[in-house]
Amino acid sequence: MARPGTLIFSTKARCTSRWSYPQTSVLVEVSSRTVNAWALLRPSAELSDVTVGVLGRSLEISPVEVVAVSFMSNHWHGLLVVEDQQRLSRFMQHFQGNLAREVGRIVGWKGPLWSRRYDGIVVSDEPKVQWKRLRYVLENSVKEGLCESPLEWPGVHAARALVDGVPLEGHWFDRTREWMADRRHEKFEPHDFATKYLVGFSPLPAFRDLTPEAYREKVTALVREIEDKGAQNHGDRPVLGVEKILSQDRFKAPSKAFSKAPKKSPRPRFHAKSPEARAALWSEFNEFMADYGVAAKALLSGQLDAVSWFPEGSYLPAMIFAGDPAPPTPPPPPTREVTKSETGIVERGEIPVVEIAGRWQVAASPPKPQAQDEPRARGQPP
Repeated sequence: MARPGTLIFSTKARCTSRWSYPQTSVLVEVSSRTVNAWALLRPSAELSDVTVGVLGRSLEISPVEVVAVSFMSNHWHGLLVVEDQQRLSRFMQHFQGNLAREVGRIVGWKGPLWSRRYDGIVVSDEPKVQWKRLRYVLENSVKEGLCESPLEWPGVHAARALVDGVPLEGHWFDRTREWMADRRHEKFEPHDFATKYLVGFSPLPAFRDLTPEAYREKVTALVREIEDKGAQNHGDRPVLGVEKILSQDRFKAPSKAFSKAPKKSPRPRFHAKSPEARAALWSEFNEFMADYGVAAKALLSGQLDAVSWFPEGSYLPAMIFAGDPAPPTPPPPPTREVTKSETGIVERGEIPVVEIAGRWQVAASPPKPQAQDEPRARGQPP
């Protein structure tokens, strides 16, 4: 049986994704592409606002830590710190499902938004590997020759938020309440059933010993490196520019200033550099597959107590029973108060704000010794 605290991987046949996911908190790189690679995610002020709002609401329902995100015109990338497969699955299901509906509402598209299920790849705990994946996410829009700097991308991008140390801002619109109000023939403003979300970013797990200021300086230096490398690769060729990006046809593949042959190699199962780290991840994966296979064979043969044999965090085979129920969904977020006086004057309050803060684990200096007879301040641990 798999020992507690090891990496847990999903199987190909019975899970929402064919890629591997951990049981302990580790870094996972996720990505998803639009149907036909169309530019359905082409940046706009309205789309950026609802994208961050849906992201914030999804984080509230299924908490994961966001390290970085970048939304291009036909795909998006994210670096997430997750605890188990189920929580990541619930987060991606809520986020991609609701974002698809909002995009369809904005661009007038009634078909599917995503070409397939999302891809997720476990990133090893090696600092150089994690930093390389962060660089890959942030250099989107520069390596394709769209912008000279990731700070110039007009859509949702973590570069500006990480450099300035500020959260992303967006609005979640409660469409259920809007529908109910419309059924009652009530007039309402666009933001009457909206909640403002502030989405903060967490540092890479391998760099949590840094202070927020030191981490921000390191990311700022990385952005400068991306700009310099982009200028070197572009040479005398001009980038596509924001104006042309915003004028692209949403129902065609987005243009690139510098086209290159697509990659033919399959996506890796893990991101790791050293042979030891890669071997450790493969060992965990093989152990998981062996334990899952033994439990599944025993269960399908009629041995019902084999339910407890499955590795923790894995999905059970499709049978008449299910595993642990999902945690209850949080209540709908608060919306602003709308009052109507006897004279018919409508007053609208402020839009509520929900902050999704990033997590920092900064090494604190050891406390000073305290005399035994000195009174302890309120809130200070004994």
